[in-house]
Order: sequence, then C-alpha cells, then structure tokens
Amino acid sequence: MIPSRRSLLIGACALPVGGFAQAAYPSRPVRIIIPFAAGGPTDVVARLIAERMTQLMGQAFVVEARPGGGGAIAAEAVARAAPDGYTLLIGTATTHAVNPSIPGRKLPFDPIASFVPIAQVARVPIVLVLNPSLGVTNLRAFIELLRARSGQLNYGSSGTGSMGHLASVLLLEQLGVAATHVPYRGSAPMITDLAGGQLHFASDALASAMPFVKDGRVRALAVATPEHARALPDVPTFAEAGLSGYQAYTWNVFFAPAGTPAGIVDSLNAALNKVVSEPAIAARLEEMGQPAVVGTTPSQTAAFVASELKKWAPIVKASGATPS
Repeated sequence: MIPSRRSLLIGACALPVGGFAQAAYPSRPVRIIIPFAAGGPTDVVARLIAERMTQLMGQAFVVEARPGGGGAIAAEAVARAAPDGYTLLIGTATTHAVNPSIPGRKLPFDPIASFVPIAQVARVPIVLVLNPSLGVTNLRAFIELLRARSGQLNYGSSGTGSMGHLASVLLLEQLGVAATHVPYRGSAPMITDLAGGQLHFASDALASAMPFVKDGRVRALAVATPEHARALPDVPTFAEAGLSGYQAYTWNVFFAPAGTPAGIVDSLNAALNKVVSEPAIAARLEEMGQPAVVGTTPSQTAAFVASELKKWAPIVKASGATPS
C-alpha cells in the first residue's frame, strides 16, 4: 500500500529534531588553548597530543598559546567560547586550583561551573630535592633535621604560589615545622642555586629537577605522586619513604566550555584516552617527566578537579600568595 501524504508528514515530524542538520564532529579545525608560553612543558604536551588527534579525528587540532595572568587569560577565553567542541583548554592545577584560591583574586570565570572536564591526560610529579651538603640521604632523616632546625633552613621555588612552593608549604604544614621561602623567577635559576648551595631544599617538577638529580648535583629523597616516577626508579614515593598522606603534583586536563554537548565530550574523551595509551606517546610523555594518565572518564575528571580545588585552597591561603 502506498502511504498517504498525511502519514508521510506525521512520520517526518517524528524524526529527531536536528536529525538532518547535525554534522559529524569534528567538521573543522579544533583549537587547543594553552595557558602558558610556547615551548614550556604544557605546550610540549599539547603539541604532542594535538598531532596525534589530528591524525585520529581527521581535522586539524591547532595549539594556541595565550599566556598571562597565571593561566587566567587562556581559561577565560575558553570559558567564553562557543560550547561546540571547537575551542578546548589544557588546564592545570594552577588554572583550576591555585588561581581561584588566591585571597582577593577575582576571576572572570568559575573553575568548576564554567567548564566541562573531558579527560586527564598527564600527571606532573613533584620531587623533594636537597643539596647533598645537608648530609641526609633519606626522607626520615630529613624530617628529623627539619624538626631539629625548624625555622633555620630555607627552600626555593619557581615563584610564590607556584606548585613547587605550595608543595613545600603542604609538607611543612603537615610536619608542623617552619622554613624560609626564597622565590625565584622560574625553576632553572632556583635549581641552579640549590645545586650551588645557596638553598637547602626545594619541591620541584620532576622534569626540571631530573638532570640535576641524575648527575648528582642535587639529591632526590621522594616523589609526591602515588606511584614511582619511571624516570627516577630508585627514588621512593613519600608513602614508601615513611610519610603517608602526602601527595603533591600538577596535571594536564582537557576542558571544554560549559554546555558542550555530551556526545562531543564523550568523543573527545575516547580519542584522548586512545592517544595517551599509545606506547609511543606514553613513552614520550614519560621521557618529559610528565607520565600519561589513561582511562579517565569525564565524570571522574570532574570529581578530581573539584577535589584538587578543595585540597589546595587552604594551602594557597597559608602560602601568602596574593593577586599579581
């Protein structure tokens, strides 16, 4: 039987709204905005992943650096972008946990409500390092030294409010001891002065400290991640070295603007997890001191970001960090 004109119209109306117009994603280039300068660790991670995402998804994933404001400029740009999956952010602990927690700082976005977390792709270990002249070779001995000389030792960081600074504040708060903070303009001059004896200890990103540890200019006592750093296989975690409950690291999480359709978020999540699980990509991230994190879902990533914000807020306050 040939269907009537009326039945054809009813059938057409029953089709899902937008069923004819919805284009496959992605149908044009995707921007990945990074919050720090080109050439830095976040930029290197972004470009490594972007190249493989381009091959995997059939459209260009283009990295764009928007440094400034401790990452706030880039985060605001993505928060205000159309929620269509074509503008993404690689956020870090700085953009989504530290900056929002600085007393008196007013940000033009909400670190939770303005974004949809897609996946965590890398974790950047913090390692406790010291000048060998201190004469201690393990964490327990260093803790005894800190307690015996509370307020007499100094420690360096790449800047006030940096993750290295906050990691040291967290350690000192947990131990109930004091030490003098010496901020620098970047990790390179800080770790050089530590090796030269102008500083006693520091908490620094693995990638920055690793060359100095490997040639013996500084001594690594423990890494502040749940698992070993493969780049320094002989260095224990804090838990293994005798201090449980202490973890400090930064991370790379892909975010989209709030309101991005769940289908696009899920598609990006699957692709990102595939990319960072590939042996060549994972090995390269490991070499850079930023091990891959594989298999996170959007909901797990959202819970992780919220927990990091809660964790670091009181430490940021205790650090004395102020709006720059």
